[in-house]
Amino acid sequence: MPDSKEMGTDADPVDVKLNRNDSVALKDLLQKRLSECGWRSDIEKMIRQTIEERGVANLTHDQLAAEIVPHARALVPEVIRKEMLMRVRAALESSLPPEKK
Repeated sequence: MPDSKEMGTDADPVDVKLNRNDSVALKDLLQKRLSECGWRSDIEKMIRQTIEERGVANLTHDQLAAEIVPHARALVPEVIRKEMLMRVRAALESSLPPEKK
């Protein structure tokens, strides 16, 4: 299956349709919600624990990310996932041109 670069576009399809202001606002909202629910501090603790266990000299940034990211994604609360999905859909719908009748 060809990736986005092979298809001639480097951008994620969502980024193409969302204007810059919507994209920034959604990112800011997501960061706020994740901080409010304690997700961010949980991930920071997970990172610190991983570094302590493996040693900073024995761990590259890429290795750390590969280990933490799947867990971090799985720990995002479902209510935040649903809220963000609804907001992204609303932003995409508002940026679409009106339908011709």
